[in-house]
Amino acid sequence: MKIFSKKWHVILIIAALTAAAGFGLEHFTGYNPVSTAVNTVAVPVKTGFSYIASYLTDFRNFIWDMRAYKEDNERLVAENNALKMQLKDVSAYREENESLQGLLDLKNSMTGYSTVAARIISFSGNNWYELAEINKGSLNGLAVGNAVITENGIVGRITSVGPNYSVVRTILDSESAVGIKVSRTEGVGLVEGDEKLIGNAQCKLSFLDRNTPLIVGDIVETSGTGGIFPAGFVVGTVMSISADSTGALNYAVITPAVNFDKLSEVLVINGEY
Repeated sequence: MKIFSKKWHVILIIAALTAAAGFGLEHFTGYNPVSTAVNTVAVPVKTGFSYIASYLTDFRNFIWDMRAYKEDNERLVAENNALKMQLKDVSAYREENESLQGLLDLKNSMTGYSTVAARIISFSGNNWYELAEINKGSLNGLAVGNAVITENGIVGRITSVGPNYSVVRTILDSESAVGIKVSRTEGVGLVEGDEKLIGNAQCKLSFLDRNTPLIVGDIVETSGTGGIFPAGFVVGTVMSISADSTGALNYAVITPAVNFDKLSEVLVINGEY
């Protein structure tokens, strides 16, 4: 029993001396065999954790950057859409202003006629642009048969009137007919609406004097016959010509001078002074 006790005393003394030596080495030289061994084993683990931490940091930064990029992109898209709307509004205001100015100039030039400015409020009919409704009527002195024009050319004539509205049959309607003359040659004829051409917003020229030459690009204008439209207003341009075997005109396709797609303001001629 005494021998066993002596062995334990020796072991404890050796352990104490070893620890003291280790602490001493660490204190004076910074070297600790135990910590060195632990660090040697831990370095690969630490290295792995370092890579993982670096990857997670990069991934977090990537997510934050993507979120920021998305927010910036959404902001830029919103700003771009807003600018487009502003440009569209400016363009619309400019076109409307130019149209109104053109209409005013036309009104001032028609010193021999009584005229009323009006606005298109709707289109109707079996085919689009056959009939147009305007926001002026009998209370403004308008009546059936009044001619409707713009600064670019003729639109049609009024076929029915209410107190504060009127219905206009356009030159595209198949029941419409306008006496014309070819500006270049003075040859006379008739421009009519056509059910096959109205889909392309066009009409046809027929009954032209067979001795009158006609070419693509010719301008046709009102002749003043029929008592509806004053002479000299542009009707449209010859786009194609159909002739028979003798060279006589069957008909010519006319593109109106008025762009019905953008038609908004018109001038009604409701009599002469």
